[in-house]
Amino acid sequence: MTAHTRPDAEALERLRVLTERNVVGIRAGEAFCGTGFLVTPDTALTCAHVVAGHERGSLTATVGGRTVAIEVVRLVPETRGAGSTYDFPDLAEVRLSEPADGVHGVWLADAGPTQAASVSVHGFSGHTLEPGVQPDTLHLTVAGRSGRFVRLQWDQVVQGFSGGPVLDTTTGRVCGVLKASRHEKGMSGGWLIPVDAVEEHLPGLPERSRAAHRPGTPWFDLARDRGGRQADLFGPDPGGPGSGNTPAQMLARGAMPFVDRPELGELVDWCRAPGDPLLRLLYAPGGSGKTRLSVELCRRLRPMGWIAGFADKEVLGNPLRLSSWLESLTGALAAGFPCLVVFDYAQARLGDISALMTHVHRYRPDGITLRVLLLARSEEPLWHALREEFETHYIEDWALRGASSRRLPPTLDAEDPGTLVTRAFEEFARLLECPWVLMPPSLAHRAGRQGSILGTLAAALDAVLTLRQGDEWRESDDPLARICRHEIAGWYALLEDRLGTGGVLAGRTGRMAAEGLLLVPTLARRRDRGELTALLTSVRRTAFPGQPPVNAPAVHSCLRALYSATEADHVAPLEPDRLGEILVRRVLAEPESSGDAAAYLGAVLDTSALRDEQARDRAVSETLDVLARARGCTAVGRVAEHPAHAVLDRALAQVVRDDPRVLVPALVTVGARVPHAEPLVNLIRPVLETCGTDLLRLVEPRLPGYPSGLSALSALVLRRLLGLPDAGSDDAGRLVRLRRLRSYSLRLEESGHREEAVRAADEAVLLSRDLVRGSARYRSDYAAALHNLSLLLHRSGETETALGLSVEAVSLYRRLIDGDPGPRHRTLMEMAGALSVLALLRLEDAQVNGAARDAAEGVIRCEQVPEGARDDEVYLTCLETLAECRHRTGRTEEALTSGTQAVERLEELLRLRPGRYLARLPDTLQRHGFGLIRAGRLGEAYQVLSRAATERAVLPSRTSPRLREQQALVLQVLLQLSDELDEFAHERSSWAQMRTVLDGRAS
Repeated sequence: MTAHTRPDAEALERLRVLTERNVVGIRAGEAFCGTGFLVTPDTALTCAHVVAGHERGSLTATVGGRTVAIEVVRLVPETRGAGSTYDFPDLAEVRLSEPADGVHGVWLADAGPTQAASVSVHGFSGHTLEPGVQPDTLHLTVAGRSGRFVRLQWDQVVQGFSGGPVLDTTTGRVCGVLKASRHEKGMSGGWLIPVDAVEEHLPGLPERSRAAHRPGTPWFDLARDRGGRQADLFGPDPGGPGSGNTPAQMLARGAMPFVDRPELGELVDWCRAPGDPLLRLLYAPGGSGKTRLSVELCRRLRPMGWIAGFADKEVLGNPLRLSSWLESLTGALAAGFPCLVVFDYAQARLGDISALMTHVHRYRPDGITLRVLLLARSEEPLWHALREEFETHYIEDWALRGASSRRLPPTLDAEDPGTLVTRAFEEFARLLECPWVLMPPSLAHRAGRQGSILGTLAAALDAVLTLRQGDEWRESDDPLARICRHEIAGWYALLEDRLGTGGVLAGRTGRMAAEGLLLVPTLARRRDRGELTALLTSVRRTAFPGQPPVNAPAVHSCLRALYSATEADHVAPLEPDRLGEILVRRVLAEPESSGDAAAYLGAVLDTSALRDEQARDRAVSETLDVLARARGCTAVGRVAEHPAHAVLDRALAQVVRDDPRVLVPALVTVGARVPHAEPLVNLIRPVLETCGTDLLRLVEPRLPGYPSGLSALSALVLRRLLGLPDAGSDDAGRLVRLRRLRSYSLRLEESGHREEAVRAADEAVLLSRDLVRGSARYRSDYAAALHNLSLLLHRSGETETALGLSVEAVSLYRRLIDGDPGPRHRTLMEMAGALSVLALLRLEDAQVNGAARDAAEGVIRCEQVPEGARDDEVYLTCLETLAECRHRTGRTEEALTSGTQAVERLEELLRLRPGRYLARLPDTLQRHGFGLIRAGRLGEAYQVLSRAATERAVLPSRTSPRLREQQALVLQVLLQLSDELDEFAHERSSWAQMRTVLDGRAS
């Protein structure tokens, strides 16, 4: 990474040009007086002695070839003084009668130059080779302070330069005003008036100068090296549209001009919003345009002064380069540049994301603007995993403050599919230089069948490629699979061209084997030439025993020719990622492509030759992440009943059995971040049921502490660890057992085994009670165990027992917080959670006043926690419970205040994470609406309940019995209110119709 401490030679030359464009020549009539320079388009700065003593209206300035009248606004001091030179500071502010065109003024520095700094002075003199007064330049060195001036040396300062700008070449900013030569009549060196004197004697002028120079303006970007910082962080700008050679690259690299969509404006607004909305998750099925949209976002932001791009896996995967990259990022932020960092495949990059956030949190300068955009296929369990990762580093309150998520629609609402596919066909035909091909009519007619933007573009590209080679085009249900075939055809054509038509890759068998080799860089990423060549050799030898070897160096050369990566000799994976997943399934479904599938995957997953343990772990996880996506573990876009699934399952199961210590922990890591981990669980469960203790202990730290598809597997691991005979022999061991029991009970509850969960939670309470008798330091664990058991019993309907445990838990939390002047956010949230459960239990037990007190305290505790660390589910529950309690105790207005608070907070959360909180909105509105009815505010109640009914009607799970029951109740109330309130009578038929539809759905 480059150290951006001063402008380089090219930037300095451009800064000198900018300085010269802002220089003005000052005259009084025909007489040349000296130099000045623009600070703003209508204001110039010069020396007082240049303009003093001239009649009003006699002064003019030459600006960009134009001569305009100028007026002296301020002269400091107003008189020359008694000395041989004009007294300090010798400054004048002049106003132009007409603003200069196309310039912003110079960028004044914050302070004068340092000793030995190199400076250049731009102005006019009569000492050039041309006659008369001409533009001229000086290069000098700062000798140091000379009284209140600064002394310059080495070059000859001649008459005419007085009042000229002094450009500091170390900062790229104007650091002062040239005053005079060193001697009254000599030309050796001279003095400058430092910029801090301008700050003191012409207040307001420097601020006006600095306000005009912000990120995105030429002077700021050159002086602070925005271009160099952009290249250091995110590499050179990618090629233009269609810069790739292969069909896959045409889809991945934006061959089609970007089709505007409203989400782009939303993202730009998010980036430019005031405050600190640091993080956003953009999720959607593969092929919905997440990456293309983010590329366009970066492209739009850069002209606004942003440094924006995608965080490169190659760079961040190297510990040495990661450190340098993070320092460069904080350096860019410290230089005043707003930065956007995009992480594609966020579920596989939690370590990189956490490293970035932790570093910035630790070293961030004040007043920075940083945005981190995460791209993924689903919101959960990724969001849980992010929170857990940030909590490990105690940065969740900062990192998640204002964090938001958005689901990107898989298709474009703004453009008709037929129009899009027609434009795409024409563009691809132009890029492939076959404008003579005619678009099949059926392509436009059936474009709406494609479920994603990528699918629509793939259909158009497939049609062009097919027609260009003279074949008849036919519609396909999976145009991406057709693009994959075109990609393979191009790959094989290159092999034949480079390696000849004979040899081990000749004929149908060789062609199929070549497909298996094409897949290797997609499964084994970030390998250098030697590593990938060795892997190609290993795959051929182990998966095709007895077959002749391939010329691996030549195959690597062909791969580099088509798929060159940013690293010098690396090969890029096949993109878009959905094409890579199709190729995985295609290769594994064909024995001639993968040979012995288990041996093939075993060779790819064998990372023993890599340099260090961290690189080996990362490589295994990346390969398994690709296989998990190909297997259908992502939330959307799952491929059902593919022949390759069974092959992949058998092969991976064999590889896992062969190397469980490496693969089982890695599969657990991958499974914890995908929403459908069932296929992965089926692979590793048999191993974990019978493996030794060492493997269980390797897996335990990787088990997610949140609800996920691994809950049942986590329960299995914890059950086996709890069954060890040596567990719990001393306090440390008993504490380990206690925490395992708590986790075990939670995972059992998530897996639907409540009775077993209660038994485990009960044992945790007994164990923690014993521990706390011996030492008060275990009180927090005891409180958590009590709260967990009370919650499970509450869900089981055992109110009386749960109530006693909850009272004890809350009492313990109060003592913990009273004894700690600065309790952790997590402790406060645990107490708020315990208070919310206690309030609900008291309410069920008719202890309404006690419930109100507990709910009110729960609200207070939640509000003591910063937004990013707050559990808003608990907060909303406390507010809603408090509203209900106040209604029951006759404190109606206070109840409505709490209900309104709950609705307003929920609406704030909906703006941040609509996918997470939308389903909760109808219930919250319903409670508030019924509260308004209690208060007799029927008109307001009607409006709130009508919104509740409308929101509930569009929920995906609206057919569930509970939702139908709640909707029926709300509709009945709306029908009654529309009878009673004349202003809503016209809407009664709508509610009646909705009720009829609901009754029909129920029957």
